[in-house]
Amino acid sequence: MNVLIIEDEESAFENLKRILLETDKSITVVSWLQSVEQSIKWFRSNNSPDLIFLDIHLSDDLSFKIFESVQVSCPIIFTTAYDEFALKAFELNSIDYLLKPITNKNIEKSIAKYHSSKELSAQPYNKLIQDLKILSTNPTYKERFLINKGDELIIIATSDISYFYKENTMNIVLMNGDHYPIHFTLDELTALLNPTQFYRINRQMIISVDAISKITLWFKGKLKLQLTPEFDGNVYVSREKSTDFKSWMDK
Repeated sequence: MNVLIIEDEESAFENLKRILLETDKSITVVSWLQSVEQSIKWFRSNNSPDLIFLDIHLSDDLSFKIFESVQVSCPIIFTTAYDEFALKAFELNSIDYLLKPITNKNIEKSIAKYHSSKELSAQPYNKLIQDLKILSTNPTYKERFLINKGDELIIIATSDISYFYKENTMNIVLMNGDHYPIHFTLDELTALLNPTQFYRINRQMIISVDAISKITLWFKGKLKLQLTPEFDGNVYVSREKSTDFKSWMDK
């Protein structure tokens, strides 16, 4: 069985690939794609796989954009950080989905569903696109976080957050310099935060536009950022993301 994985995070891809190969020895991962642009090019020059695992949030856009440019005729299993209630539309359309973090048990159920429901490939993808558009054009973004502080619970407004960074654990940094550990993954935060205000610059950090105090053109097409409060270490935007980042800043 030929499987295509469309996922922008390398760690998530490696985890999914490992579980797939452990679950079904007949699976061959034919390619790994990280963006809408890459995916459109791939579908235009390759035969359709038997099954696609597709993340909703990709590095350059939401994945429904793929379906607006190319025709996809094989079954799709979504991998996403959206909660179950937001994904009831997919469930009703018999489009399977997996909530991150993905486990062996999740994959076993999805593969079993694929093998027993080959008619899944005949699903109306125009309806799927409309459902995705509804989710993406009428989003509800997280307005506050409830944080443990010793024996207290404190409420932090999202507007007071400067950036999130991963260093062993995920941490939240406020504009006033306070910082706290939080129990979210970067994928989950990417789905929960308003993309007009927050941007995921790399695999370790999501920043608020209000936290950027200086941008320096760096070597090999990278950008170096100075943040407020100052981050303990260098903060770079990769060459691959620099164009998209500058477009985000220029909105």
